[in-house]
Amino acid sequence: MIASTIDGVTDVSKTISCFNSAGWRQRREGMIRAILFDSDGVLLDTERMFFEATQAAFSALGVCLSRNQWAKWYLGEGRRSREIAALFGLSLASVERVIQNRNEMFWRRVASGVPILPGVRDILPCLSRRFRLAIVTGASRPHFDRVHAHTGLPWYFELVVTSDDYEEPKPSPQAYLTALNKLSLKPFECLAVEDSPRGAAAATSAGIRCVLVPTLLTEIALCPGDCEILAELKNLSNLIPEGV
Repeated sequence: MIASTIDGVTDVSKTISCFNSAGWRQRREGMIRAILFDSDGVLLDTERMFFEATQAAFSALGVCLSRNQWAKWYLGEGRRSREIAALFGLSLASVERVIQNRNEMFWRRVASGVPILPGVRDILPCLSRRFRLAIVTGASRPHFDRVHAHTGLPWYFELVVTSDDYEEPKPSPQAYLTALNKLSLKPFECLAVEDSPRGAAAATSAGIRCVLVPTLLTEIALCPGDCEILAELKNLSNLIPEGV
């Protein structure tokens, strides 16, 4: 989970740079055997849905939560919703009401259908024939199961690591180290795909090369400098040379 800016948030179209096959051949330390995906914001458009539900809940109390603020505070710095509400001076009772209303709104929207992000359905069949695939998410298992209830995507992945499987949230590398352990792979044998500064930091801290696929909620300036930035997920398979 992300230059020029719109409302202070990265304008992806003006800042994207891509890496090429030659770069991969020059930098690789070994065969890429697995690709590790974040879920919210990479596979599903749930990051946007969650923000919009939060923004609407804040607005009901007269608080204007901008996309830029959410991108920085929540996805970049890892502040929880209650902390962000407190920054606006909301009382404890108001904060709890905001969180409850947001959660109810978010899950109602999930029940109406979760959009799968562009390129996901096209690329997973191709990648699954060449690599082992896993999901490494900061969400809980109940959250993951609920948002993926009707996506059909988990079928492509041999492993799903959720926050139930580790103690320290992203940007700690624990989530990715847990995945490496379960897959019996080394960091250089994997590639991570993330959309946020916290997720990218978690992957790179685990020693895993990270591709960042930004959204309008991605603050690229807060991401590790060694992340590769890819405009569209559908192009990922073309950037990994055959035989890698």
